[in-house]
Amino acid sequence: MPAARSRAPRPKPSPKPSPKAGARSGSRPRSAADTGWIRSAAQVRALASPARQEIIDALEAAGPCSVSALAALTGRAPDGLYFHLRRLESCGLVAESGRAQRGRHAWAMYDVAERPVRLDYDALPADAVVSVIAAAMRLGMRDFKHAVRNGVASVRGPDRDLWGARIKGWITPRNIRRINQLLNELRGLMHNRGPAKGTKAMSVSFIMAPADLPERVAKAVAQSSHAVKPSRLPRQARK
Repeated sequence: MPAARSRAPRPKPSPKPSPKAGARSGSRPRSAADTGWIRSAAQVRALASPARQEIIDALEAAGPCSVSALAALTGRAPDGLYFHLRRLESCGLVAESGRAQRGRHAWAMYDVAERPVRLDYDALPADAVVSVIAAAMRLGMRDFKHAVRNGVASVRGPDRDLWGARIKGWITPRNIRRINQLLNELRGLMHNRGPAKGTKAMSVSFIMAPADLPERVAKAVAQSSHAVKPSRLPRQARK
């Protein structure tokens, strides 16, 4: 009689890491080639400053810049930018891309470490995402106020360059996919080129989010509207 085959013990599954507090569920890992994602706490703290967001915006749109060029693009004093650049360098968002020289004078050129710079909503706590977007909205409101108060914008016609609106509605998944396509196209248009003859500096700030309306309320409203029979409507409504 052959010896009984002993059963090897099954290895215990390794415990799954618990998600970060406030992080979105169902996050998917990014590939190594999928670059430019803001994921670390240090990067989020750096971008909670509108001044540093301005630096990132300028570099991503214009390409490598000197400190003096950055000062011109952001409207800030050159001396005040060194502190912010060091902070952005230390967290890996900005890097020295080379050095330029004219005669005896040499200076550093800076650029974003990776393109495009994107906020990884899946990997970050909710409050961290909110802090970065809030800073971006403050910059957008600053630009909007300046344009309105100084009358430097066009508000009519095909060349209109000043908008401010809030739109709320009920849309289908197909609509959402189309909106995302348009927003990605907008991003591409905004980062198409740096300062050049015939171009104008523009800023676009937007928030798209599910409206704070409980699903049960939406269903109740939809059911009540479908329950109304046309024959019971006032005569005007049947026309």
